[in-house]
Amino acid sequence: MNNLGKIIKAFILLIQKPHLINHILDSNESCEKEFRKQFQDVNPARQISLKSIYNFDDSISVMPFSFLSGSSLITDFVLLKLACIKTRATNYLEIGTWRGESVANVSSLVENCYTLNLSDEQLTALGLSKNYVDSHRFFSKEKKNVTHLFGDSKLFDFSQLNKKFDVIFIDGNHHTDAVESDTRRLFPYLKSCNSIMIWHDAKKDTEKIRYEVMLGIYRGIPTDKHKNIYLVENTLCAVYIEEDIKFKNLNCYEKPQHHFEIDVRVKV
Repeated sequence: MNNLGKIIKAFILLIQKPHLINHILDSNESCEKEFRKQFQDVNPARQISLKSIYNFDDSISVMPFSFLSGSSLITDFVLLKLACIKTRATNYLEIGTWRGESVANVSSLVENCYTLNLSDEQLTALGLSKNYVDSHRFFSKEKKNVTHLFGDSKLFDFSQLNKKFDVIFIDGNHHTDAVESDTRRLFPYLKSCNSIMIWHDAKKDTEKIRYEVMLGIYRGIPTDKHKNIYLVENTLCAVYIEEDIKFKNLNCYEKPQHHFEIDVRVKV
Protein backbone atom coordinates (compact mmCIF):
# COMPACT_ATOMS: atom_id res chain seq x y z
CA MET A 1 0.00 0.00 0.00
CA ASN A 2 1.44 3.39 -1.00
CA ASN A 3 1.50 6.41 1.29
CA LEU A 4 -1.67 7.94 -0.17
CA GLY A 5 -3.53 4.69 0.40
CA LYS A 6 -2.32 4.57 3.99
CA ILE A 7 -3.47 8.17 4.57
CA ILE A 8 -6.93 7.43 3.16
CA LYS A 9 -7.23 4.25 5.25
CA ALA A 10 -6.12 6.10 8.38
CA PHE A 11 -8.62 8.91 7.71
CA ILE A 12 -11.47 6.41 7.35
CA LEU A 13 -10.45 4.68 10.58
CA LEU A 14 -10.43 8.01 12.44
CA ILE A 15 -13.93 8.78 11.19
CA GLN A 16 -15.15 5.35 12.30
CA LYS A 17 -13.24 5.36 15.60
CA PRO A 18 -12.44 8.95 16.66
CA HIS A 19 -10.86 7.74 19.91
CA LEU A 20 -7.90 6.48 17.88
CA ILE A 21 -6.68 10.07 17.65
CA ASN A 22 -5.59 9.65 21.30
CA HIS A 23 -2.97 7.13 20.21
CA ILE A 24 -1.43 9.82 18.02
CA LEU A 25 -1.69 12.63 20.55
CA ASP A 26 -0.36 10.43 23.37
CA SER A 27 2.44 8.88 21.34
CA ASN A 28 5.92 9.18 22.82
CA GLU A 29 7.04 11.30 19.85
CA SER A 30 4.16 13.78 20.30
CA CYS A 31 4.70 14.02 24.04
CA GLU A 32 8.44 14.53 23.59
CA LYS A 33 7.80 17.41 21.17
CA GLU A 34 5.42 18.98 23.68
CA PHE A 35 7.95 18.48 26.49
CA ARG A 36 10.77 20.10 24.48
CA LYS A 37 8.47 22.99 23.60
CA GLN A 38 7.31 23.62 27.17
CA PHE A 39 10.57 22.88 29.01
CA GLN A 40 13.27 24.12 26.67
CA ASP A 41 15.91 24.50 29.38
CA VAL A 42 15.26 21.16 31.09
CA ASN A 43 17.38 18.05 30.68
CA PRO A 44 14.97 15.16 31.34
CA ALA A 45 17.67 12.50 30.83
CA ARG A 46 19.56 13.18 34.08
CA GLN A 47 19.91 9.79 35.71
CA ILE A 48 21.26 8.63 39.06
CA SER A 49 22.09 5.16 40.35
CA LEU A 50 20.22 3.20 42.99
CA LYS A 51 23.20 3.65 45.32
CA SER A 52 22.76 7.42 44.98
CA ILE A 53 19.51 7.00 46.90
CA TYR A 54 21.11 4.94 49.66
CA ASN A 55 24.58 3.43 49.49
CA PHE A 56 23.77 -0.12 50.55
CA ASP A 57 26.46 -2.79 50.80
CA ASP A 58 24.27 -5.73 51.77
CA SER A 59 21.63 -7.43 49.65
CA ILE A 60 18.09 -6.05 49.49
CA SER A 61 15.33 -8.64 49.73
CA VAL A 62 12.30 -8.18 47.45
CA MET A 63 9.28 -10.12 48.64
CA PRO A 64 6.66 -10.62 47.33
CA PHE A 65 7.35 -10.52 43.60
CA SER A 66 4.87 -12.15 41.25
CA PHE A 67 6.54 -11.96 37.81
CA LEU A 68 3.02 -11.27 36.47
CA SER A 69 1.51 -8.78 34.05
CA GLY A 70 1.42 -5.19 35.22
CA SER A 71 3.97 -5.68 37.98
CA SER A 72 6.94 -3.42 38.62
CA LEU A 73 10.54 -4.45 38.09
CA ILE A 74 12.48 -5.99 40.97
CA THR A 75 14.70 -2.89 40.92
CA ASP A 76 11.63 -0.64 41.24
CA PHE A 77 10.78 -2.35 44.52
CA VAL A 78 14.42 -2.07 45.60
CA LEU A 79 14.19 1.69 44.97
CA LEU A 80 11.05 1.97 47.12
CA LYS A 81 12.72 0.09 49.96
CA LEU A 82 15.89 2.18 49.74
CA ALA A 83 13.83 5.39 49.84
CA CYS A 84 12.06 4.17 52.98
CA ILE A 85 15.38 3.19 54.58
CA LYS A 86 17.02 6.51 53.66
CA THR A 87 14.17 8.63 55.05
CA ARG A 88 13.59 6.34 58.04
CA ALA A 89 10.01 6.47 56.90
CA THR A 90 7.17 6.31 59.37
CA ASN A 91 4.49 7.26 56.82
CA TYR A 92 4.26 5.96 53.23
CA LEU A 93 1.59 6.75 50.63
CA GLU A 94 1.07 5.31 47.18
CA ILE A 95 -1.38 5.88 44.35
CA GLY A 96 -2.30 2.66 42.56
CA THR A 97 -2.52 -0.53 44.64
CA TRP A 98 -2.91 -3.26 42.00
CA ARG A 99 -1.91 -6.60 43.60
CA GLY A 100 -0.41 -4.79 46.58
CA GLU A 101 3.17 -5.84 45.80
CA SER A 102 4.75 -2.42 46.27
CA VAL A 103 3.11 -1.59 49.58
CA ALA A 104 3.70 -5.16 50.83
CA ASN A 105 7.41 -4.78 50.06
CA VAL A 106 7.79 -1.61 52.13
CA SER A 107 5.37 -2.54 54.92
CA SER A 108 8.10 -4.19 57.01
CA LEU A 109 10.09 -0.93 56.96
CA VAL A 110 7.35 1.63 57.58
CA GLU A 111 5.04 2.12 60.55
CA ASN A 112 2.03 3.44 58.59
CA CYS A 113 1.35 2.57 54.94
CA TYR A 114 -1.51 3.99 52.87
CA THR A 115 -2.46 2.89 49.37
CA LEU A 116 -5.21 4.46 47.24
CA ASN A 117 -7.04 2.78 44.36
CA LEU A 118 -10.41 2.86 42.66
CA SER A 119 -12.87 0.65 44.54
CA ASP A 120 -13.90 -2.77 43.24
CA GLU A 121 -17.27 -1.30 42.30
CA GLN A 122 -15.64 1.50 40.29
CA LEU A 123 -13.34 -0.96 38.53
CA THR A 124 -16.29 -3.21 37.67
CA ALA A 125 -18.25 -0.22 36.35
CA LEU A 126 -15.36 0.45 33.96
CA GLY A 127 -15.97 -2.97 32.42
CA LEU A 128 -12.87 -4.62 33.85
CA SER A 129 -12.90 -8.40 34.30
CA LYS A 130 -13.71 -10.14 37.58
CA ASN A 131 -10.26 -11.75 37.65
CA TYR A 132 -8.64 -8.32 37.31
CA VAL A 133 -10.79 -6.78 40.04
CA ASP A 134 -10.33 -9.73 42.41
CA SER A 135 -6.53 -9.59 42.06
CA HIS A 136 -6.38 -6.18 43.71
CA ARG A 137 -4.79 -6.09 47.20
CA PHE A 138 -3.83 -9.79 46.95
CA PHE A 139 -0.45 -9.30 48.69
CA SER A 140 -1.38 -6.41 50.96
CA LYS A 141 -4.85 -7.14 52.31
CA GLU A 142 -3.55 -9.03 55.37
CA LYS A 143 -0.88 -6.48 56.29
CA LYS A 144 -1.96 -4.91 59.57
CA ASN A 145 -0.09 -1.63 59.04
CA VAL A 146 -1.49 -1.10 55.53
CA THR A 147 -4.58 1.08 55.16
CA HIS A 148 -6.42 0.60 51.88
CA LEU A 149 -8.08 3.78 50.63
CA PHE A 150 -10.65 3.88 47.85
CA GLY A 151 -11.47 6.61 45.38
CA ASP A 152 -10.21 8.69 42.46
CA SER A 153 -6.89 10.38 43.19
CA LYS A 154 -8.10 13.49 41.33
CA LEU A 155 -10.93 13.90 43.86
CA PHE A 156 -9.73 12.18 47.04
CA ASP A 157 -9.43 14.44 50.10
CA PHE A 158 -5.92 13.66 51.34
CA SER A 159 -6.26 16.19 54.17
CA GLN A 160 -8.56 13.74 55.98
CA LEU A 161 -5.55 11.50 56.62
CA ASN A 162 -4.09 14.26 58.79
CA LYS A 163 -0.55 13.17 57.86
CA LYS A 164 2.43 14.06 55.76
CA PHE A 165 4.62 11.42 54.21
CA ASP A 166 8.28 10.47 54.04
CA VAL A 167 7.84 8.58 50.76
CA ILE A 168 5.09 9.06 48.16
CA PHE A 169 4.86 6.61 45.24
CA ILE A 170 2.72 7.63 42.25
CA ASP A 171 1.71 4.67 40.09
CA GLY A 172 -1.87 5.33 39.06
CA ASN A 173 -3.22 6.63 35.75
CA HIS A 174 -0.22 7.35 33.53
CA HIS A 175 -1.81 9.89 31.19
CA THR A 176 -0.10 13.28 31.36
CA ASP A 177 -3.01 15.13 32.96
CA ALA A 178 -3.45 12.44 35.64
CA VAL A 179 0.27 12.38 36.50
CA GLU A 180 0.25 16.18 36.69
CA SER A 181 -2.80 16.16 38.97
CA ASP A 182 -1.41 13.47 41.30
CA THR A 183 1.95 15.23 41.46
CA ARG A 184 0.53 18.70 42.06
CA ARG A 185 -1.97 17.50 44.67
CA LEU A 186 0.47 15.33 46.62
CA PHE A 187 3.61 17.48 46.54
CA PRO A 188 2.43 19.54 49.57
CA TYR A 189 2.08 16.29 51.52
CA LEU A 190 5.80 15.55 51.52
CA LYS A 191 6.79 15.70 55.18
CA SER A 192 10.12 17.51 54.93
CA CYS A 193 13.05 18.38 52.71
CA ASN A 194 14.29 14.84 53.31
CA SER A 195 11.14 13.25 51.88
CA ILE A 196 11.14 11.51 48.50
CA MET A 197 8.53 11.32 45.74
CA ILE A 198 8.74 8.48 43.21
CA TRP A 199 6.90 8.00 39.92
CA HIS A 200 6.57 4.64 38.22
CA ASP A 201 6.69 4.19 34.43
CA ALA A 202 8.63 7.40 33.83
CA LYS A 203 10.51 5.24 31.34
CA LYS A 204 9.12 2.98 28.61
CA ASP A 205 11.84 0.52 29.55
CA THR A 206 14.99 0.98 31.59
CA GLU A 207 16.71 2.90 28.78
CA LYS A 208 13.96 4.97 27.13
CA ILE A 209 12.12 7.96 28.57
CA ARG A 210 8.31 7.87 28.61
CA TYR A 211 7.49 11.49 27.88
CA GLU A 212 3.76 11.13 28.54
CA VAL A 213 4.63 10.64 32.22
CA MET A 214 7.61 12.99 32.36
CA LEU A 215 5.50 15.81 30.97
CA GLY A 216 3.03 15.35 33.84
CA ILE A 217 5.84 15.20 36.41
CA TYR A 218 7.47 18.45 35.32
CA ARG A 219 4.12 20.23 35.00
CA GLY A 220 3.16 19.13 38.51
CA ILE A 221 6.38 20.07 40.31
CA PRO A 222 7.15 23.77 40.99
CA THR A 223 9.60 25.15 38.42
CA ASP A 224 12.25 25.98 41.01
CA LYS A 225 12.26 22.31 42.07
CA HIS A 226 12.87 20.84 38.60
CA LYS A 227 16.56 20.51 39.40
CA ASN A 228 15.65 17.88 41.99
CA ILE A 229 13.98 15.49 39.52
CA TYR A 230 16.04 12.52 38.32
CA LEU A 231 15.56 9.25 36.50
CA VAL A 232 16.86 6.21 38.37
CA GLU A 233 19.18 3.80 36.59
CA ASN A 234 18.05 0.17 36.08
CA THR A 235 14.46 1.05 37.02
CA LEU A 236 11.36 2.45 35.33
CA CYS A 237 11.19 5.26 37.87
CA ALA A 238 11.84 8.96 38.34
CA VAL A 239 12.39 10.53 41.75
CA TYR A 240 12.14 13.91 43.41
CA ILE A 241 14.86 14.22 46.03
CA GLU A 242 16.15 17.48 47.49
CA GLU A 243 19.83 16.73 46.99
CA ASP A 244 22.41 17.75 44.45
CA ILE A 245 23.32 14.28 43.18
CA LYS A 246 25.97 13.39 40.64
CA PHE A 247 24.22 12.15 37.50
CA LYS A 248 24.88 10.81 34.03
CA ASN A 249 22.62 11.32 31.05
CA LEU A 250 20.57 8.30 30.05
CA ASN A 251 21.98 6.94 26.80
CA CYS A 252 20.51 3.85 25.18
CA TYR A 253 22.57 0.70 24.73
CA GLU A 254 25.65 1.78 26.66
CA LYS A 255 27.78 -1.01 28.04
CA PRO A 256 26.52 -2.06 31.50
CA GLN A 257 28.37 -0.33 34.32
CA HIS A 258 27.24 -2.92 36.85
CA HIS A 259 24.90 -5.88 37.17
CA PHE A 260 22.81 -7.62 39.82
CA GLU A 261 22.85 -11.02 41.46
CA ILE A 262 19.38 -12.44 42.13
CA ASP A 263 18.41 -15.51 44.16
CA VAL A 264 14.92 -16.80 43.34
CA ARG A 265 12.85 -18.82 45.83
CA VAL A 266 9.26 -19.85 45.14
CA LYS A 267 6.74 -19.13 47.90
CA VAL A 268 3.26 -20.68 47.85
